[in-house]
Amino acid sequence: MRLGPWADRAIKILDEATREEFVLDPQQALTARLGLKVRAVGSLSERRDDGGFCDGMSFLEDGVILYAPTHNSRRQNFTLAHELGHWLVEQDTGLFDWIADEADPPALLETVCDQIAQRLLLPEDLTSEVVGSSLIRAHHVQDLYDGSQASYQACAIAIAQRIRGLGAVVLINRYDGEVHHVSIHPDPEDGWPKVYPWRGQLVPEGHGLRTMPSGGNLTRRVTWRDSWDRTADFYADAITDDRRIIAILAGDDVWKVEPNYVLQPRDFDVRPLLHIHCCGQDRTFRGYPCDRCGQGFCPVCKQCRCDHGAKTEATCDGCFMIFQRHLLVDGLCENCR
Repeated sequence: MRLGPWADRAIKILDEATREEFVLDPQQALTARLGLKVRAVGSLSERRDDGGFCDGMSFLEDGVILYAPTHNSRRQNFTLAHELGHWLVEQDTGLFDWIADEADPPALLETVCDQIAQRLLLPEDLTSEVVGSSLIRAHHVQDLYDGSQASYQACAIAIAQRIRGLGAVVLINRYDGEVHHVSIHPDPEDGWPKVYPWRGQLVPEGHGLRTMPSGGNLTRRVTWRDSWDRTADFYADAITDDRRIIAILAGDDVWKVEPNYVLQPRDFDVRPLLHIHCCGQDRTFRGYPCDRCGQGFCPVCKQCRCDHGAKTEATCDGCFMIFQRHLLVDGLCENCR
């Protein structure tokens, strides 16, 4: 699964002048060029469907973007760029449908919008200059942050795109172990794994990533436990400062930590591809079909063919046979009346 081309496709909706102005003044570009309303609010307590707190919310039908202002202007600009990503996805029906048809659409949508934000704020040539031809390391995220005006989130996204195979760049609060940001790089062939890090998850005390001292670093195999208590092993390269842990997780031993160790096979989303016509549209998506009718459950109304049929059927109060509702009078079929 390659997300980069989709993010590039969304950005091309903006003309070059708008993209250039966004880098200089995001709010001006959003309001003057795109006609959106941008409002600062004291705090945001709502959650997106992905389960993590965010610094911004979009009400795109009304053309409104809300954001929580921060003293760190880099983070504020990233928030506005991410919300612009949501607006761009809404403009491209092909991109929107692709996201809806994939496994875990909410998480995929947030990841695509993150990549859109990174591309808007961080030049690709600067990332290439920082990383060079070497294997990516956690310190590259810090190096990119120090050498640019981009936020840690944008730097994490840029580095994540250099991961070979399955992996992620994770930003963790050093004090409470909460994951504050994740940029996922899905496996190019198998897509999203069933177990992966995500915002709001907690790294337990005693975990290798939590035991590093400030200024420390490690490169080793670690076990990641998700919010549903499922586990999977990754290889990690990590650094820490007084406030945060920056970790790169890789599905393969790219840093040659344990040359003779073989990870257990990883589970990926392997739900079958289903095709239905429901809610006025033809839809293709991944899911499991109903055991009775064999049809998938519509992503919109959550019903299969059985469910729709049940709405038009009822049981006769006399013989307890099932009939179409219009054939019953006062609860009785023709033979029982």
